Amino acid sequence: MKKLLIVSLSVLLCSTWGMAASQKKTAAPLKGYAIEVQITGAKQDAWVRLSRYENAESAAFDSLQLDAGGKALFKGDQPLAAGMYSLKVEESNIDFFITAGTPQQFSVTFDTAQGAPSLAVKGSPENEGFADYMRFIGSIRQHAQRLQERMQLYRQNPDSAYSITSQMQQLNRQVKERIDAFSENYPGTTLSFFFRSMQEPEAPEPNISPMSPNPDSLRQAYFMNFYKEHFFDNVDFSDTRILRMPVLANLFPTYFSQVLPPDKEVLQAQVDFLIGKTKLNREVYEFTVRNLYDFFRHAPYPEVEPIAPYIADTYVVQDADTWTDAAYVDKLKEAVRLEKLNPFGAIATNLKLQDPNGQFFALHDVQSPYTVLYFFNPLCGTCAMVTPILWDTYQAYRNKGLQVYAVYVDKTKTDWLPYITEQYQFDWINVWSPDDTENIYAKYDIHAIPTIYLLDNEKKIILKDVSIEELKATLSTLLP
Repeated sequence: MKKLLIVSLSVLLCSTWGMAASQKKTAAPLKGYAIEVQITGAKQDAWVRLSRYENAESAAFDSLQLDAGGKALFKGDQPLAAGMYSLKVEESNIDFFITAGTPQQFSVTFDTAQGAPSLAVKGSPENEGFADYMRFIGSIRQHAQRLQERMQLYRQNPDSAYSITSQMQQLNRQVKERIDAFSENYPGTTLSFFFRSMQEPEAPEPNISPMSPNPDSLRQAYFMNFYKEHFFDNVDFSDTRILRMPVLANLFPTYFSQVLPPDKEVLQAQVDFLIGKTKLNREVYEFTVRNLYDFFRHAPYPEVEPIAPYIADTYVVQDADTWTDAAYVDKLKEAVRLEKLNPFGAIATNLKLQDPNGQFFALHDVQSPYTVLYFFNPLCGTCAMVTPILWDTYQAYRNKGLQVYAVYVDKTKTDWLPYITEQYQFDWINVWSPDDTENIYAKYDIHAIPTIYLLDNEKKIILKDVSIEELKATLSTLLP
């Protein structure tokens, strides 16, 4: 298929429905804002929360209780900053947009029982048209769902599948035409900015001869490379409004987990490229660095985890003097120091801990093709669920070359010893540090338990801080 991502359709169909604008010119803006809300169908004395978007999250900054007639009036002496906002009442969420320099006095009526079709906005050009657009999207969604159901029925029929695919592409063209028309009629509005930011780049048709060997593969490679290079063409990183709507927090993980291959060198190069684009705006730059650091800190592929300390070191620690948040810089300095102790692929830091009888047993002395390094506490609720699963896993693979070095991270022996000798009778390697002379937490940057590592026969790290499900999946491949 031509499209790797259908951002205009797949993302906007999942957006919370909201409000928008439909006239080209507005009167001179008045001071402050006044948003009159009338809600039908809500419980008596229900509360309405007014929130602003900070990327994917919405933060409430005012709330009012509906009066007997279902009305509330949000107002303030200063105008709202440009961006995306929402009104939330019970389970209904009504999104709207604010553009700097336009009037912020308008009314919203809505029926919780009828949903989006009941929405009416008066006095806000930008938010009347968006309501129309979301009603249009509602009909597109229904049509798309019917086509998807048909595709499940006829996917084995090439002619039918081709016809359904063509109809899906036509739906996407209709969505794009509606967005383009709105952006053309209302340039400069926050809503137009939102639409543009969420649209995928359009790849021109490649000049590939049908006589070429594997033309379909060549087309697919062409489009994949195009999206890799142009994915963010429609995003203006110099405009702070990009941080006031759920755009980057959705695009970043899509780009790094779906568009790009799970290759460390490729991902790191694109991290540098993307962060370079955000340097036009310091606030956007700092958000991007933070967001990408967090993404790779919890990367879906352990082999790319080293990108997180790379981001922290390159764009925070080495750039410390320019950051506005000194506490965050200090936090990442410490994180870089700790993460460098046990990076993926390195030999795990040795631990020399005591067994229940007081005999010392070093991690590096474990003789096994694979070793699970397991940090836990029996009193930890999550540990109580994970440890029995790990025990069953160990039983399944112990004769194939698996050992467990289970480290009790606390100092109260009476909480640990009955658990491992009476309740479960674990016969893997049970160890602890009663006086914490080994500095377990510091050496392994343990920020939560249970923590699971998988080591090879040389004690090189194969998996780091993974779930029990990820461990089981990897072992099923390594020890079939």
